[in-house]
Amino acid sequence: MPHPDTTLNALHTRLQPLRRAALCKRQLTLSDIRPLLRDLGAQPIGESYEGRPIERISMGHGPLIILAWTQMHGDESTATAAVLDWLQLLRDAADGEQAAAIGLPANWQELVALQVIPMLNPDGAERGTRENAQGIDINRDALAQQSPEGRLLWQQVQSLRPSVAFNLHDQNPYYTVGASSEPATIAFLAPAYHPDKHVDSARLQAKQLIAHMRKVLAHWLPNGIARYNDSYSARSFGDQIAGTGASTILIESGAHRDDPERQVARELNVLALHAALQALLNEQAREYTLADYYAIPENRSDGLCDIKIHQLTFVPQGREAFQADVCILHKGADYVVDFVGDASNTAGFVEVAGHGKKYPATVHKGGDARALLDFLNH
Repeated sequence: MPHPDTTLNALHTRLQPLRRAALCKRQLTLSDIRPLLRDLGAQPIGESYEGRPIERISMGHGPLIILAWTQMHGDESTATAAVLDWLQLLRDAADGEQAAAIGLPANWQELVALQVIPMLNPDGAERGTRENAQGIDINRDALAQQSPEGRLLWQQVQSLRPSVAFNLHDQNPYYTVGASSEPATIAFLAPAYHPDKHVDSARLQAKQLIAHMRKVLAHWLPNGIARYNDSYSARSFGDQIAGTGASTILIESGAHRDDPERQVARELNVLALHAALQALLNEQAREYTLADYYAIPENRSDGLCDIKIHQLTFVPQGREAFQADVCILHKGADYVVDFVGDASNTAGFVEVAGHGKKYPATVHKGGDARALLDFLNH
């Protein structure tokens, strides 16, 4: 069904031809995105710990400054592909007619200065690790700033002084939307800037923008959008940047059933970012309230596992038989037991009935699950 906003339908249609094959995968490195960085006029702003370039793409020269950064965790690259998709769309909407087709004023570049860092942690991206080459989690380095990447991000915030900041990440696939069994494909947060979680005008705007983005995305994803807990984290950059007066928004890309490469979340990121830009320019987000933000279900951790076995009977030799659920995670090439017991609050991407089957041993958290899976498959 088409979205009631025809400009968002046009944007959705234009996304498909932009998907370069090199970006249609879970793990992106600097070499994967370098051709697009050149096409989009990226400029170096610094270097990683190992000397790889960190670049920024700029569009527009208006008073509304928007800063976005992705892949500060090297193994979280869904939004990297998304921002490059979005920037291509914006580049192609430089003239009035093309801008109007995707819901932007003809002079949008005179109103906005968009600054995007598509890969803050190229060393971690090269390794496929969350941390940088020092072994530091950059998003826990906002106070100590021991990483060159963290120092560079803070320098960008101080020099650009953004009004709006987008902190773009991936989350593990096991989050669900509230108590449901639906994976949280997109999760939002307007981070707190103080332990008391006070809502000033900038944070209110962030929450209003999130409520608007949720409403837009719900057309395509009615049950897959969640809201992160807003406990204050002083070491995290989002919380510190919110303290500068920027309306700061965290977007976490999560799993979607039958989409291992997270291309659904990639597309939804583009639609969310564009909806936020539209709302900032037409002030549409002002109609939303705090109640609209808190109506988004919470992002629940450990609501899913890769394989859930229901009520398997264990009959270890010489011991009393018992029934239990088993949750299994797929980690690389391995299958690992994550939980044994009552897993009634956890769903599985794959669910297996264990009723009537008797396994002649026990399994334990952290153990290899292959023998159990082989048993069930025979």
